[in-house]
Amino acid sequence: MNFDLDEDQQLTRDTIGRFLGQVDIAVRHAMRKADGGYPRTRWQEVADLGLLALAAPQVMGGMGGTMVDLVLAAEALGRGIAIDPWLENGVLPIRLAAATGDAGLVGDLLTGAQLAAVGFAEPTRRYENKAVGTKAEGNQIAGAKTFVLGAPIADTLLITVADNKLARIAKDAIGVVRQDYPVIDGSYAATLDLRRAPADLLELPEAMFQRVVGDVRLLAAAEMVGLAQTMFDDTLAYVGEREQFGAAIGSFQALQHRLVECYAALEQARSMILRTAMLDPTSDDAGWPRIAAGAKAFVGEAAMRIGLEAVQMHGGMGQTDELAIGHALKRVMLLDKFLGDQDHCLRSFARAA
Repeated sequence: MNFDLDEDQQLTRDTIGRFLGQVDIAVRHAMRKADGGYPRTRWQEVADLGLLALAAPQVMGGMGGTMVDLVLAAEALGRGIAIDPWLENGVLPIRLAAATGDAGLVGDLLTGAQLAAVGFAEPTRRYENKAVGTKAEGNQIAGAKTFVLGAPIADTLLITVADNKLARIAKDAIGVVRQDYPVIDGSYAATLDLRRAPADLLELPEAMFQRVVGDVRLLAAAEMVGLAQTMFDDTLAYVGEREQFGAAIGSFQALQHRLVECYAALEQARSMILRTAMLDPTSDDAGWPRIAAGAKAFVGEAAMRIGLEAVQMHGGMGQTDELAIGHALKRVMLLDKFLGDQDHCLRSFARAA
């Protein structure tokens, strides 16, 4: 099978690489000190690059990127350990808005005029994503959501509601009680208590919602592949420089064997992502989110293994925020749990098998 990139795909990957540049830990720390853990001015730069438009259909003003295009973009963002919440505050809300048919909302999101956060998880329901306790009463919403990534920097909240609805709520609307908190990768999330908050309700068929869930699961896995690649590359360089007993530790056979196993796991994970991305999701709407869940579980296990090996081979400093691998591993830990941890995703995949 030919995995060579076409000209547009190579251009997109190179553009992302130039935008992110070399990982600068001091710059990352400075950006995380912005309100909500992310400078909003940078989001407009992401939009201007076309990274948001890539996720939107052409009929709604987007670029209509394929899943392969999106996977390659996600991997490139992972390799640069991007601080930008492209997946959770870009692709996810754009895909949901497109699923409801709201072209106006899609347009605002892909140009960067609006930044949205999506609330789908409910307290006590673990990784189940179907809305049960959040309900509409006329044009008002009552209920609670947890782990709403990027809510502190958002203008708009997109809330899944029982009976296959999506509610569009202004972040500072009356009846929205928000509690912000930092998450492991340095970004911020929030819990939401919705007390008859005024909202615009949109129809969101369950099959369309689950299709979006599948898309985002696969892209989370692709970003983990990019993160794992960076951790592997940094570790390979480090063991060639670090000396012990008068020799580079990379010359020790035990470490060589472990690095070979990491390399094999990384290549298998990348192949899994590309193979899944080449499937046609529209041919099996019911099975797609579960197939993507299987890929995410497979990649999550590989990325976590590579990250832990990288940290161990770097010694004590591998656990600090002074090295890029520490930031990469923390992002992997978040993505590994996003829309279902490995066990949850494997159970979903088993139901589709």
